[in-house]
Amino acid sequence: MICKSFDVISSRLKVILLALSAILFGLAHADTLPISDAHLHYSHDSVEMTPPARVIEIMREANLKMALVSSSDDKGTQLLLDLAPDLIVPGLRPYTRRGELGTWYQDQANLDYVEDLLSNHQYATIGEFHLYGETADLEIPKRIVELAAEHNLILHAHSDADAVESLLAQDSNVKVLWAHAGFDEPEFVSAMLSKHDRLWVDLAFRGEVGSGGQLSDEWLALFKAHPSRIMLGTDTYTPERMYYIPAHAEGARVWLDTLPEDLAEKIAWKNAYDLIMPVWKQNSAMLESSATSVACNETDASALAIDDQSTAILQPDREIEVGEAFSVKLTVCGQDMDSAEVALDATMPVHGHGMNYTPEQTVIDQNPDVVTVQFDGLRLHMPGKWQWQVTVRRDGERVQVSEEFQLN
Repeated sequence: MICKSFDVISSRLKVILLALSAILFGLAHADTLPISDAHLHYSHDSVEMTPPARVIEIMREANLKMALVSSSDDKGTQLLLDLAPDLIVPGLRPYTRRGELGTWYQDQANLDYVEDLLSNHQYATIGEFHLYGETADLEIPKRIVELAAEHNLILHAHSDADAVESLLAQDSNVKVLWAHAGFDEPEFVSAMLSKHDRLWVDLAFRGEVGSGGQLSDEWLALFKAHPSRIMLGTDTYTPERMYYIPAHAEGARVWLDTLPEDLAEKIAWKNAYDLIMPVWKQNSAMLESSATSVACNETDASALAIDDQSTAILQPDREIEVGEAFSVKLTVCGQDMDSAEVALDATMPVHGHGMNYTPEQTVIDQNPDVVTVQFDGLRLHMPGKWQWQVTVRRDGERVQVSEEFQLN
């Protein structure tokens, strides 16, 4: 009897410790300024050295909110995207190997490579690519600009000012993210940003920014003059630099802490997020739209009945673990869905509470037959019996259905 009681107490203690650990994990990250890293690569040599799951772990250790990744070749980017679609935003680098930096813009095979990838995948950017001076006016770079305009892509250019000017002049709508802020002085960067409202810069590999934890007057003046046009980046151009991501993020937080809170948040994550994520969400919605129609036409045993004419399909992007962020795609199939509003929540009925986190909500597709919404940043902070709650508002009526699940 005593042994049995001890086992019960021990079991309950384990549950309490797991819940406490998850809560402490969430609190630790809640106090850490998130970072959007707008300049990362996971190229062929990095793939060989560091498994993709470990790369995602490194990024989450750094509390990255978003990671713009382009790779030579594209396989590395796709591996990371498959593992963490809530974190990874793919860029299309026009190289199959890193050795093509100085030849890609004269090689038809590289252009064919880009066009083939665009026919099979979606991206937010073309680049990072290297282009200088008059080479921006060659036929292949001109075609790259055309493809960026056709496919709603930002150009991520490692270039001098002359090439940036040429890229912007070739299409009146194209946007350019200037890698490394051109390795130019802050006064010149400020002048370029003032001249071009379709230009943004990343600070990748600019070690002088915030050196010693303090900003120079020149960099501070640039940030204040253009608070919404500057973002962070690490540049993992060699395999070993992948492990530098957390240290780089932590180092940036030191000098970001010297700025007003609003400006610090913009440079840390909001500027990159506000520029890149709308493009990525719009482009990725094209793939989601076709997948949605398939989901509604297939018989799905896991579909949740809302009413006689509507069903909901919940699709988490990974196996749900205590304290780990995840995303859920909610598809509601039925009639008159073009006017419907849907919401998703997770609660623990026994404990009388829900999640400690409010997810971000993005409408991926909506038409008379279906509405699909992605919920990012979900996090369940303790094990036990949970309950999904799906709410649909349509034609002035509100319907809520629930489905229980166990989180171990």
